[in-house]
Amino acid sequence: MAEHGKTRETPAPADRVWQIWSDTSTWGRWNPNVTTMDMAPPVALGKTGVMNTPAGQHHQMKVIDFQPGRSFTLETSVIPLSRFQFTCSVEPAGEKTRIKQTVKVVGPMGWLFDPMMGDQIANDFDKVLDGLAKEAEGTA
Repeated sequence: MAEHGKTRETPAPADRVWQIWSDTSTWGRWNPNVTTMDMAPPVALGKTGVMNTPAGQHHQMKVIDFQPGRSFTLETSVIPLSRFQFTCSVEPAGEKTRIKQTVKVVGPMGWLFDPMMGDQIANDFDKVLDGLAKEAEGTA
């Protein structure tokens, strides 16, 4: 399946960005798509939790990949026979830090939902990455 995503650069240090992104207790403060994330921080492989949204939705999430200080992937099932995999990554980029969030739609029906939903979901990542960058820069 295709990967759909957005990228931002911030002057905030990579370790500061990682500290915030991997601390699920901060998500409701800077991520406009999350009111709370019921997963004890920090993010780690195999952890599960419930992401609560401003729209009143509750998504069961599981960390299926984890690269300390670099990236993690959360997986959830929203549509039957498909799963959404959200990868969040941080990497130094010269004197800046590159932050990226992507989504892939996988599973038996992923091929059907991916073209319809992948870019639409990724369009929302602009606000997420902007909020994360501002939080890391101390300008939120």
